[in-house]
Order: sequence, then C-alpha cells, then structure tokens
Amino acid sequence: MAKKKGFLDGYQTYDTAGGHGNAQSWRDAFKQTMSKEDATVLMNEAVQTPHEILGISPAASAAEIKTAFRQLIRQWHPDTNQHRLAEAEAMSKKIIAAYTLLS
Repeated sequence: MAKKKGFLDGYQTYDTAGGHGNAQSWRDAFKQTMSKEDATVLMNEAVQTPHEILGISPAASAAEIKTAFRQLIRQWHPDTNQHRLAEAEAMSKKIIAAYTLLS
C-alpha cells in the first residue's frame, strides 16, 4: 500500500538546484509566525492603529478581522506585487502585525 502524501511533501522534494533557495529554509519560513512582541514593535512605528490598517471598526468580530486580513494580505502579498516589492513587503508586515495583535 502506497504512503499517503501530506500537505508539505511537495516542498520536501522541490528541486532547488536552479537557484530558488534551500528547501529547508522555505519550510522553516512557511511555519514561522510573527510574535506579539515583534508585532507590537512594528505597530509602535506605524501611524495607524491595527483596526485602521485592516480597514475594520474597533467593534469588529473575529470573523470580520480574519476576512479583512485575508483580503488585504492577498492584495499586498509581495509575490503579486513584483513591480513595487519594497512597498508590498512593508505593507504585508503591517497587515500581519495588525492581525497578530487583534487575533
């Protein structure tokens, strides 16, 4: 009987010989999350509140916070904004920090 493939099995066998990075570093980055301390430091530098960054009201529910986060991170992900990479990375960090503090 064949072994059932898991979600990350494709990453474990990904050929990085063409210069796309180390497979282990990709797996580690995939599992890494922003800590509350990192999020607090990043938000202290921001002019906006976490609610303003996500575009939600202060009384927003957990579902509304999650929906706003998913929409914004999809919009500002660096992979989809190659023409403005620095701006996309900065905005992605702000969005992740705001979500981390509110969730």
